Amino acid sequence: MKPSTATDLSPNALYTVAIPKFLLLYLLTCGGYLFYWSYRNWATYKKTTGAAITPVVRGLFWPFFILDLFDKVQNGLAMEGRSCQYSLENRALLIMLLVMFSVLLFTFFGRPSDAPLVYVADAVLIISTGFLFLGAQRAINLLGSDPQGCGNSKFSRVNLGWMSAGVLGLVCLIYRVFMGGAG
Repeated sequence: MKPSTATDLSPNALYTVAIPKFLLLYLLTCGGYLFYWSYRNWATYKKTTGAAITPVVRGLFWPFFILDLFDKVQNGLAMEGRSCQYSLENRALLIMLLVMFSVLLFTFFGRPSDAPLVYVADAVLIISTGFLFLGAQRAINLLGSDPQGCGNSKFSRVNLGWMSAGVLGLVCLIYRVFMGGAG
């Protein structure tokens, strides 16, 4: 296998997905979709380029590899002479900062009485991070010559199952927080 470089991206080297599909999967799984999304990006990248990487590890620990992924997208677009208005490096750094803030928030506000604050703050962080990922997904779709993500716009049964589980989890969480069961 050839080693991975910053410029070895072909147009189909990453995982394209329609923005509405990405957004629904991301929000209804409370960000959990990112594990799969990252895995699929790295698995597609490995298959296309032959890079010596482990997509499962990069999917599980996506915050540590998000800058590398976005850098590859930026370089791939630059190689093709396409401009990217999404400032992917800044997005990756901001996403990493928000993830660290979320971990710190949970760590320092661990008392049962702090639970509503932590849940609301995490919801704001999930939504903010989601918007940062939308621009990145648009850039990935552009790089894959499928700007609308039409090739991956339909929901599978597995997608619907994960979204249903996410909605059920959200309902349980809201009930717990706002109906007095948080403590």
